[in-house]
Amino acid sequence: MDPVTLRTERLVLSVPEPSDAEDVVAYANDPDVIAYTPVPVPYGHAEARQWITEVVRTGWAADTRYDFGIRRADDLRLLGTIGLFGFVDGAAEIGYAMHPDGRGHGFVTEAAAAVLEWAFAPEPDGLGLVRVQWRAIATNTPSAAIARRLGLRYEGRLRSGVFHRGQRHDQLIAAALRDDDRSTPTVWPTS
Repeated sequence: MDPVTLRTERLVLSVPEPSDAEDVVAYANDPDVIAYTPVPVPYGHAEARQWITEVVRTGWAADTRYDFGIRRADDLRLLGTIGLFGFVDGAAEIGYAMHPDGRGHGFVTEAAAAVLEWAFAPEPDGLGLVRVQWRAIATNTPSAAIARRLGLRYEGRLRSGVFHRGQRHDQLIAAALRDDDRSTPTVWPTS
């Protein structure tokens, strides 16, 4: 598939470019991103260029993953990324990461809502998916809060469900189906 650009009221979601490498390095080295995502440590310009050229570009070309840079419409600086991957039988997984400069403004929620709409829209305007799931280490409360705001339904806690940075962690899983009413946040357990 040719790369797609999505727009919201405040954001432009477009494919990360080689010129974004510095911004990718900046957010990939944030302690929270390292704590909860599988980015290599250390993460430098070589890793950013490899991710942009080999993972992102190849993913779009092979229809195996679709990554977007999250950019404010007023300056287009890449603040983070959001993507769909793990496609199987009409389902995919969503993941996101944000630089500290972009946190606390609702950008990831806004970006993820647009990506979900595109994912569920019928072809050729969208992907025509039936299910999009989210998974995260259970202690990643900001990511879980975004998933709740998006109206994803909590599906469970996988005890020791993920191995990350040399340790096993519980993992939460939630999902949205194409026909779900996502207009109001769903109730999740408190622990």
